Amino acid sequence: MLTKYIHEGDVLLAYLPLAHVLEFLVENVCLYWGVTLGYGTVRTLTDASVRECQGDIKELRPTLMTGVPAVWETIRKGVLAQVNQGSPLVQKIFHAALNAKAWCLERKLGAPISQETQRFLSTALCPILQGYGMTESCGMCAILTPDVFNYNRVGSPVPCTEVKLVDVPDAGYLSTDKPNPRGEVFIRGPSITAGYFKNAEETSATLTADRWLKTGDIGEWHPDGTISIIDRKKNLVKLSHGEYIALEKLESVYKSTAYCNNICVYADSMQSKPVALIVASEPRILELAKAKGIETRDFAALCQDKVIIKGVLDACLVTAKRAGLKPAEMLQGVYLEPVEWTAQGGLLTAAQKLKRKEINQAYVAEIKTLYSA
Repeated sequence: MLTKYIHEGDVLLAYLPLAHVLEFLVENVCLYWGVTLGYGTVRTLTDASVRECQGDIKELRPTLMTGVPAVWETIRKGVLAQVNQGSPLVQKIFHAALNAKAWCLERKLGAPISQETQRFLSTALCPILQGYGMTESCGMCAILTPDVFNYNRVGSPVPCTEVKLVDVPDAGYLSTDKPNPRGEVFIRGPSITAGYFKNAEETSATLTADRWLKTGDIGEWHPDGTISIIDRKKNLVKLSHGEYIALEKLESVYKSTAYCNNICVYADSMQSKPVALIVASEPRILELAKAKGIETRDFAALCQDKVIIKGVLDACLVTAKRAGLKPAEMLQGVYLEPVEWTAQGGLLTAAQKLKRKEINQAYVAEIKTLYSA
C-alpha cells in the first residue's frame, strides 16, 4: 500500500527498540525497499534533548520516521518552543502561515481537524500518517495512505487482514449506529497470532473459535473505507453519574498542553470527574513561575506550589474546551511529578507506553489527595 510512495534515496530514522513489533517490521520492510537506516534514540531526537551537538533528526535529516504519540508531542513542543523564542513578528508570521496552510488542508479534505498534534505537524512539517496494529497482529493491520489523508483516521485494512466491528451495547457502540457504524474492532488474517505461549486461558479470551482477534479497541467506519479508533474498551470508566469516559482519549488531548511532558488520567467510578498525574515540563513550569512572580527556581518545589498547580490545571481545562470535551471529561485536579517516567523505572514500556497499573499503584496517596481536595 505504501510502496509507490517510497523512493530511492529515502532515509529512515530508527530509534524505537526492536522489542517494539512496529519498529521490527518497519526496519525489515525498509531493508526490502533499499531504504537507508540511521539509528538514534528517543532521548536524543531533537536539539533540545542534547547539549553541544545536534539532535538525531537534524543530523540525519530523514525523509521517513515511524513514531509513537509521545515522540510527536515532543517534536511539536520543541518547534513551538523555538518559535516562542523569536520576536513577536516572527511568531505572528509563523502562526499566520500555519493557519493558512491548515485552512487549505481542511478545504481539501472536507473534514474538521480533530487532533491538535497531527494537525500541527502535518501543517508545519510534513503529513503525519496514522496506522493501527498491535503485537498480536504482527504490526500494522491498517494504514492511512497519502491519497486519502485525513485527521484522526488510521486508514484502511491492509490486504492480508479482515476487519469487522462488534457491538458493545454497555458503552453505547453499535455496528448499526448512524451515520457511521461503531463497535469493538475484530481482526483476522494470516498475520494474526496463533495464541499466547503456554497460556490457553488468555488465548481463548482473546481469540474466537473462528480466529477473530478481539482487539479491545473501539472503532468507527467511515464512508471512504477508513477507520478511526475512538475508544479503548478496557480503559472505559463508568463514572458515578453513569457516563463513560475513555482514559486514552483524554490523555491524547491533555498531553498537548505545554506544561505536560507525560500524563496518566485516572478515574474513580465512585467520583464524577477524572484526575491526572502529569510529568511536568521544567522549562515551561519555570516560565509559568516567572509570569506568576514566584522567585524560587527549585523545580520540585514549584511542582508542589498551589499557584503553579492551578495554572497547569487551568491550561489543561482550556485545552479540553478547545478539543470539545464534555463536562464529565474535565479534570477535577492534577498532580505534578518533577521526575520523568522511564521504562527503567518500571512506569513505561519499552515503546514508551504507560504502564497504567504500575503508575496508579505508585501514586495511590496522590490520587486520594486529589479526590479529597
